[in-house]
Formats: sequence, structure tokens, C-alpha cells
Amino acid sequence: MTPVQPVLWTILGVALVMAVVTDVLRRIIPNVVTYPLVVLGLGVRGWAEGWGGLHSGVVSGAVAGAGLALLLVPGALRGRMGWGDVKLMAGVGCVLGFPAVLAAAAFISLVGALQAVVTLLWQGAVWDTLAAVARRWAVRAKWMREETLPAPARHIPYGVSIALGTFWAMWWQQQHLG
Repeated sequence: MTPVQPVLWTILGVALVMAVVTDVLRRIIPNVVTYPLVVLGLGVRGWAEGWGGLHSGVVSGAVAGAGLALLLVPGALRGRMGWGDVKLMAGVGCVLGFPAVLAAAAFISLVGALQAVVTLLWQGAVWDTLAAVARRWAVRAKWMREETLPAPARHIPYGVSIALGTFWAMWWQQQHLG
């Protein structure tokens, strides 16, 4: 563990807890959480490690932050995910840097899938969801016309998955990379 890592992880932990609380209670991850996370993550990296390269410094944080955020841009553009989630992922990448961000992406995805399944089971919406998926495929295959009835809106606070997956990645990094 580098000497600056506890500082970065503390900043990240505080931001993730704040993001989870606001996402669950208000369905928003505010800019007041995400922007300072990006700035502090890159700032601390720059102060402690300089510009660095792919494995350290500002370059590592910037590449990791941009890469992690890009994973969510398609969902945000289609309205299936909020831009706060995208900015939070950028902040996570800026703090963790490369290659730790790869573990975070994997763990966040796993936690997100589990959270979606649990939420659908909890809401009793499994059959509705499977039927909607089947209808979408039937429409694409031209077997049926597109329905005009809107699907019920479901909110899954992805900030929870981002936080849990990130904490998992931090634990994994500590256990396996020292």
C-alpha cells in the first residue's frame, strides 16, 4: 500500500457513503459529491505521485476515471441510468487508478446484477420483466407490433452497486496486491 492510499480511500469511502444515502433517499447522486471526488482524487494523486504514467499519478487516475465512466455513458444516454452514476464512476476511477479500476469494474458489475435480481424479486416484478424482454425481442423479430403501453418505471439505485463493488475492489486490492 502506498503512503497516499489511505488518504485516497478515505476520500472515496466518504463520497461513496454520501452517494448511497442520497441515491436511496432522493434518487440522485449530487454533483457536490462527484465533482470534489474527481478533483480530490486527481489532486492527491498529482501531489503525491506527480503526473506519473499508466500505473501511478494523475495519468493513471485520469485514464481509469474516463474509462470507468465510459462504461455507463450508453445507459445514461438512453435514460436507463443517471449522469450522477457516470460521474461517481469517474470519481472511483480517479481515486483507484489503473489497474485497480479493472477489479472495480468487474465487482461493480457483479454487485449490480445481483442488486437488479434482488430488487426485481423484492418488488415481485420478475415475470413482468421477463415478459417485457420477450415482447421486445418479438417486436425486433417482427413477430408482433410494438405496444403503446408504457412499461412501469423501476428505480434501482446503482450508487449502491458502485459503492459495494468499489469497497469489494478495495478489499481485493489490499488482499492480493498488498
